[in-house]
Amino acid sequence: MLKTTTFMLKIYKAMSHYNYLIEKTKIIALMALMGSFIVGCGGAVKVQQKNIHKHFKGKNFKNQMTGLIVIDPEKNDTLVNINGSQYFIPASNTKIFTLYTALELLPEKMPLFRYQKKGIDSILIAGMGNPTPFHPFFKDSTLVSALAKYTHVGIVGNRLLDFPYGPGWAWEDYDTYYAPERSALPLYGNVFNVIKNDTVSIQEPLLFASLIKKKDHQFYRSAEKNIFYLPEKESFSLEIPYKTSDSVTAILLGNLLKKEIFILPEFSGETEIAYGTSRDIVLERMMEVSDNFLAEQLLLSAAEFTLDSMQASSIQEYILKRSLKDLAQKPRWVDGSGLSRYNLFTPLSMTQVLHKLHLKYSWDKLIRFFPIGGEKGTLKNWFKGEEKPYIYAKTGSLGNTYCLSGFLITKKNKTLIFSYMNNHFTKPSSQIKQEMEIVLEAIRDQY
Repeated sequence: MLKTTTFMLKIYKAMSHYNYLIEKTKIIALMALMGSFIVGCGGAVKVQQKNIHKHFKGKNFKNQMTGLIVIDPEKNDTLVNINGSQYFIPASNTKIFTLYTALELLPEKMPLFRYQKKGIDSILIAGMGNPTPFHPFFKDSTLVSALAKYTHVGIVGNRLLDFPYGPGWAWEDYDTYYAPERSALPLYGNVFNVIKNDTVSIQEPLLFASLIKKKDHQFYRSAEKNIFYLPEKESFSLEIPYKTSDSVTAILLGNLLKKEIFILPEFSGETEIAYGTSRDIVLERMMEVSDNFLAEQLLLSAAEFTLDSMQASSIQEYILKRSLKDLAQKPRWVDGSGLSRYNLFTPLSMTQVLHKLHLKYSWDKLIRFFPIGGEKGTLKNWFKGEEKPYIYAKTGSLGNTYCLSGFLITKKNKTLIFSYMNNHFTKPSSQIKQEMEIVLEAIRDQY
């Protein structure tokens, strides 16, 4: 019976793949036969939009919203525009705007803290949103190295002007690794890192080790306080966001420095800035794994560094009124990560920001930030090229939402900029990605 079941599963998988290939072949053939690509004025090759429109009106796109825009940055020519001015929930495509803002406003070395020295042995600091100190990935100890020589260390409280959670974030995500609280002076990535297996047991920071209750629970942490519920199974690895506050930060920093940290309401005069980790290393990590915490903190850091005000909305308005004032449609932009469904962007405005990045930075620098189809980051298992990668783009995923925006390299080695957005579908996102592959590969092969 087991062999029969296994055999039937193999047949089912083979048939599913066969049907996908047949559908893909039909679409590409249809586009070619109907003249999807024609010679325009002056001999320039253009995608003829009417057949792509027909494709998007097919049964696979019923009961969902889809938008696609493709531009040729060399000629400043729009090749495809289907619902390009329609607003979509972008999910983590929002991070493209955060990337742009950080590159525009933050220095190459990330601001670490503002400070004011008090004599020779005392210092008062205020966090600047830098997410790297003792972060599980970066493990940066610059903060402690800079403060170790001082006998007395204090922090300025109440620097964050926003709520710890972004507008429109799902409340039930408070204990999930992808939604740590925002804070002025993050430590350990604002998560309690717990790893347990046959050979190792790690609990970091140790402050929370005494606050663990070993029992199965609907959530890994109490909603209102730092009480943690860990499963009783033998092996697990968890990053559980802890509740932040100035007092918790003072205790954690004090444990690292092995001294008591005092809290004051404000500075009493002029301050200086201490710098830490490379900005681009943080941006690369944010984009590659779509790290929400890094995105949020980068936006706050840009606000604090530029405006001396740790508020996301202030820096969003600042950049939208300056270097992004020419966007065709002003976005509704409420967070740095795209966790919120309040965010609304158009494919056209997304490609405009990508175009600005393409004009300002070298290709070698740009591709460090973007996941690569079939090779790296959130695109490792999708959009694989034939002989070499052809998609360098940022993914965006929420329930019923999948977006992809970035750069497409054609077989003639032309670089195109695109934004492909899908909202309000109920089918598995894998089916959406298959449909996207069909269209993007056709553009790659025939342009």
